[in-house]
Amino acid sequence: MGIFHDLSGLALRKAKRALRSKYRIGKYFIKITPGFPLPDYQSLNKLYDHFLPVLAKYLDSQKLIIDVGANIGDTAIALVQSCSNPLLCIEASDEFFPYLRDNLKLLPNNDFVRVRTVKKLAGTGAISGALDYKMRGTAGLKQDALGASVTHTPLDELVTDPSGVILIKVDTDGFDFDVLRSAAKILQHSEPVLFWENVVDEDFQLSGFNNLYPFLQSMGYNSVYIFDNYGNLIIEETGFSAAENINRYIHSMKNYNCTRTIHYTDILASTEKNRSLVEKAVLEYKTEWIMKPDPKGL
Repeated sequence: MGIFHDLSGLALRKAKRALRSKYRIGKYFIKITPGFPLPDYQSLNKLYDHFLPVLAKYLDSQKLIIDVGANIGDTAIALVQSCSNPLLCIEASDEFFPYLRDNLKLLPNNDFVRVRTVKKLAGTGAISGALDYKMRGTAGLKQDALGASVTHTPLDELVTDPSGVILIKVDTDGFDFDVLRSAAKILQHSEPVLFWENVVDEDFQLSGFNNLYPFLQSMGYNSVYIFDNYGNLIIEETGFSAAENINRYIHSMKNYNCTRTIHYTDILASTEKNRSLVEKAVLEYKTEWIMKPDPKGL
């Protein structure tokens, strides 16, 4: 009976998701693509996608936040309500970019004017392919895909002032390592806080991220925090060796039929320059989100 109940509940959630066209983020109801999974993720997981707005409150408000893989603008809409920074939203998808523009139009003019959108695929160009819509609400780069390949633009070329960046958030479904490698100038001149989705399902992703870490260490990124894909903090104030070990663990679940616990990690990294503000943001997140009872009782 319980199994059938769970299955019917899942079917009901899928049906509701397919019909849903708007979702509330703060005081705005944004337009979402058919089947967009964020409402379900946040309903089932109290911490999902809630850390960045906390972090944003502690950032230097004069400096630029870069949102790579901005999707339909859900992160940008959340950030705008938590800080007064200028934002650069980068999204390459023909499907998601119109939603991004439309959702940003919900903002009052004083907020709208501080957000710039760019329809580009950020990266070094070392990985060729085409955008692949693996599931509703997300798109990634499919390597060596048939048909026209997308053109990459280094992140360094999309920013006018490489010394004026305070945060780089990346969510590109497993290619975040390539995006960050294309931002060497920004990392050198700004030392921004970094927050990226660390997907290591495939061999090239495992090696790509593990090769990224020494590059970041050479830039002074020695303060590392690791979150699970549900938003909970696994390890704080650690180094990239911990990330490498967790990468091997996650990779084994996908490739060697081991029991699945988490699907990926989100990694927060900073240099000494921004270490104190990161510590304050993490402390607030632990107090106000992780340790705070969920009103839904989840």
